[in-house]
Amino acid sequence: MTLNRRTLLAATCALALAPSVHAQAYPDRPVKLIFTYAAGGGGDALTRLLAQHMSPTLGQPVVVENRTGASGGVGTMAVARSPADGYTLLLTTVTTVVQIPMVMRDKEFDPVKSLTPIANIASQPLVLLAHPSVPADTFPAFVEWSRKQPDGVHVAVAGPTLEVASALVNKGANIKMVNVPYRGAAPAFQALLGGEVKLFFTSPTASTLEFTKQGKVKVLGVTSAQASPLIAGAEPIGKYVPGYVQDINFAVWGPPGLPAPVLAKVSEAIRVAMTAPEIKERLNAMAMSPAHSDPGKLVSITEHEVANIKRAMEVATIKYGE
Repeated sequence: MTLNRRTLLAATCALALAPSVHAQAYPDRPVKLIFTYAAGGGGDALTRLLAQHMSPTLGQPVVVENRTGASGGVGTMAVARSPADGYTLLLTTVTTVVQIPMVMRDKEFDPVKSLTPIANIASQPLVLLAHPSVPADTFPAFVEWSRKQPDGVHVAVAGPTLEVASALVNKGANIKMVNVPYRGAAPAFQALLGGEVKLFFTSPTASTLEFTKQGKVKVLGVTSAQASPLIAGAEPIGKYVPGYVQDINFAVWGPPGLPAPVLAKVSEAIRVAMTAPEIKERLNAMAMSPAHSDPGKLVSITEHEVANIKRAMEVATIKYGE
């Protein structure tokens, strides 16, 4: 059979419109939201809460999958290599995405271009905790005391994010905190409680903050730009180290090349989810703050974190992927 010109034109138009029609029908099956770390932590709880509240808007279940390994690199790359159809999304920290080239030894990965930025959703400051034996209750007093320690002050770190945080303080405050690596936050915190180290940079949790109330550890400062109402009495380190902001930002990305209609639907589902009172209450209980923003703002946050890591690596060896 010979196809006439009209039939060929109709077929060509149908093929051209196919992606648009598919995007309009999105989603017609469950959506997978990959979180790059293990179940049970604050980030995992945030992921499951967001998934639950996105489902009604999308009209499909949003299923959380914990894809761990390589400091978040395994889950991130799984999304980066997925089809750009909106059925596989990523929730992780901006720092995780920025660290991919070092963690995965992948120089082709670009933190801005190798994924589709969708929305920042929450932020959480780090806290600088001290053992009660440290004779300082404020960050300025700590700086004055630490400069008198000829061998520096040992600080527990559990991962490259915390190494970056301490390196930037060292540079900005002209002090010497010596990193002592631990395999996870739990053993690092136990080392602080036992006095094996004097300091620990960590994410605040309900249990961590309870120890501060009991006087077993004390907070010397927070890494957010402003004082956090969730961490009583803690001043921003940036008040004394100009430009110092080292928040953990949780955000959502899609594979590269996500179609605009799909991006719009996912963005709207996230926007609606973030208006739920339950989300704000649950985030505050985890010392997180809702920080919903558009893709452009997420790009700016990502670029800021890239700059932070570059500055940190000028003055310290950060052990990525170890």
